[in-house]
Amino acid sequence: MPDQILKDAAKHGELVVFVGAGASKLCGSPSWSDFANSVVATLQRADKLSFLEAEQLKALGDPRRTLSIAMAMAEESALPIAFDSILHPGLPNDDGAELYRVLTKLRPVFVTTNYDRWLDEGGIPETSAEPGVGTESTPSSPSVKRPKYYRREQLTPSLLAERGSVIHLHGSYVDPSSMVVSLKDYIEHYADERAQAFLAEMFRNYTVLFVGYGLAELEVLDYIVRSNESLKSKVVEPRHYLLYPCRSTEHVQTRFIERFYKDQCGVQVLPYCIDEKGYSELLEVFKSWAPALDVRDPTRLELELCIDRYVASADAPSKESALRLVRTRPELATYFINSLKDISWFEDLLDAGFFEARHSPGVKVVDSENGQMFQAEGWPALRYLEHAAAAANDAQAGKIVEIVRSVTQDALVRKLDNWRTWWSLATIMAQLPLNAISGSDIQMVESWLTGKFDADMVGNELGEKLLPRLLESPDPAHWEMAELLVALLTMPKPLEARP
Repeated sequence: MPDQILKDAAKHGELVVFVGAGASKLCGSPSWSDFANSVVATLQRADKLSFLEAEQLKALGDPRRTLSIAMAMAEESALPIAFDSILHPGLPNDDGAELYRVLTKLRPVFVTTNYDRWLDEGGIPETSAEPGVGTESTPSSPSVKRPKYYRREQLTPSLLAERGSVIHLHGSYVDPSSMVVSLKDYIEHYADERAQAFLAEMFRNYTVLFVGYGLAELEVLDYIVRSNESLKSKVVEPRHYLLYPCRSTEHVQTRFIERFYKDQCGVQVLPYCIDEKGYSELLEVFKSWAPALDVRDPTRLELELCIDRYVASADAPSKESALRLVRTRPELATYFINSLKDISWFEDLLDAGFFEARHSPGVKVVDSENGQMFQAEGWPALRYLEHAAAAANDAQAGKIVEIVRSVTQDALVRKLDNWRTWWSLATIMAQLPLNAISGSDIQMVESWLTGKFDADMVGNELGEKLLPRLLESPDPAHWEMAELLVALLTMPKPLEARP
């Protein structure tokens, strides 16, 4: 049975199953050595290598080195490599297909360093057409739909909250340019800010179960060690798990392996005996585990914690993660916006459309025992600008005042007359650099003051904050704006505008 930590991670939407080449080999896909040799054979058949050259390239002793050289030669010769036929030499073996069916029924988040399609299809072999390059959702048949990500620019921490998704960390055969193959590719890939942010989030805040990995294949070992805070103390708490195939005669060696991974990496090794069925025993492990692994979507609270982490980090991948999560889960938008204060988010929110006037709320009429009541809805995006506007530079201030104008014009056209919106706009404009505000903007204030609802708060913001700044300015144009503002603040409210 799975460890309790694994069970709990599944229930809280925090389980990531990290699938390696060992699982794909059960389907009939090649080992790293066979994969490299197949690419070399392609070069030999195309007369790019002689028999002797091909033989000696295969004999280098390191499949990755062989593959790096072979791929570079293929690129120089503009020779296409048939990755599909190499990785999928035929229908999947029964045990491998069943393993992937069992895995995908659990629907955790999958991360894999494999290039093949087995996770994308859930072990189901009927493919009708090659998926489109770079698409985020590429079903292999009408009945199989699973979000798939394989380009580096798609890597964001928020993918880890997308249950059932498949994240190809090293790219996919459907787009050879995405494949991380050579040593140069590896160095470039793991130096990338996106890959680093993704791995840091995964190993620091999720529980990872490694499946089908040999001890020499964990390229991400460095991130496991760096993300495990307990390794800095004398008490190491395992946070991640590695399913480890072993023979009954290897129990002493297995104990050493367990000790190494626990002490050095904070990874708990889970050995399983392969005496009877060989590596196909992995299927039996998951068939026995499946009833106990109740994998669920992350809760609202857990998603809010994700947003907290993204906002606290505020680097480019974290910002993209927060915006992506809110796009896919709109109910989180208010929580997200309310957690922001810093002006550094302004351009991101602007590009994402948060300040578009179409989002401007109206006033609801609510019937009660005391008659009709008016309920003005707030707009979180404007509340953000209330906090951030004072720190805006000239370019940002110009864009913010354009938002104020657009929202005002839209509200007049749609007759929204939301006093909370007017109050927010007054608060925002009162903080902007004076050179961003024009006389027509001061005149625009009239519409905020002459609605049918009380405008005292609007007047207070403009009279106590904006007016003194205009009067203290050395620019005569600002004095004229101050005079106009005083006239607007002191004019009587038309009788027909009063409720």
